[in-house]
Amino acid sequence: MKKILILSLVFLSLLGITSCNRDDIETFHGQDSVYFEYSVYGISIQGAKTVADSLGYSFALEKATVTEMIYKIPIRVQGKVSDVDRNVKVSVDPKSTAIEGTHFELPQTIKISAGKEVDTLAVKVHRTADMKQNSYLLILNLEENDSFKTDMKSYLNKLTGKTLSFITFKLSLDDKLTQPTGWYASALGVFTAKKFYLMCELMDLKPEMFNQKLGAPGLAIADFGYYQGFMKRYLADQKASGNIIYEEDGKEMIFP
Repeated sequence: MKKILILSLVFLSLLGITSCNRDDIETFHGQDSVYFEYSVYGISIQGAKTVADSLGYSFALEKATVTEMIYKIPIRVQGKVSDVDRNVKVSVDPKSTAIEGTHFELPQTIKISAGKEVDTLAVKVHRTADMKQNSYLLILNLEENDSFKTDMKSYLNKLTGKTLSFITFKLSLDDKLTQPTGWYASALGVFTAKKFYLMCELMDLKPEMFNQKLGAPGLAIADFGYYQGFMKRYLADQKASGNIIYEEDGKEMIFP
């Protein structure tokens, strides 16, 4: 009797294993999709993570010798990683005001490389004279092709009432200088482009440093105290030698 019971248990165990082999857990069978990563996983801006389907880039804090740059936009796969390269179809929306060949260029081939879940769309952005006066908008759309679908469309945030797109990305471009985040008016006074560039040139400061939050490296209270003292001495010395430094509007340049 004991032997019969043991054999019965072994038989049932084998039957269960066979059944599991026939009825494997269902996996993803649909065609893979692509979407812009920033709209789901977010991007770090000034130390804070935020989801976004539109961003801006300005040449204003770049040196005059910088005439172009590569803006990298990550694209992510919803589905399986492949062992072969897969092309991604990207189109320029007709509502874009940025002109291809003038303000930007797209790579001839955009792809998700073999073995990758995330790859990069590298947009070459050109610095043009008209960006000093105008901002230009580049709108990129992901489209379906033989490799990918675009099943992830958008998300409606019920709290804000705003819709976030997963397959459309907007990039605004300009070269217009505005007061950067890291400008500390209490120490440096009213922001002007001439004052800003003169200070950076005299003290060998990188303009892009001022894109950081106050308190970041180079933007502490002690740093601003040094910048202020240096510039006040410089302006005083220039004035004493008969060379008064003026702003673009004709007023004398001052630091508090």
